[in-house]
Amino acid sequence: MPDELRVRVIQIVQRVLGSDVDFNDTRLELSSLKMLELVVALETDFAVHIPESDPLASITSSVDSMVKYLRKLVRP
Repeated sequence: MPDELRVRVIQIVQRVLGSDVDFNDTRLELSSLKMLELVVALETDFAVHIPESDPLASITSSVDSMVKYLRKLVRP
């Protein structure tokens, strides 16, 4: 059974970055603008707040890091 949180994060990443994202690459290379767009999309879709004081570049560096971070904020 696929991890629902991970599936949602992948869908958001594809929506923000486009469908040509290579998920075999473990790290996402994001411009500052794309990183911010991704953070806003995550906040909106999961109804959470990601403080600017948190390490946004680290959080958005990979799908795994986003899922790990969101697990702390999102209740099942």
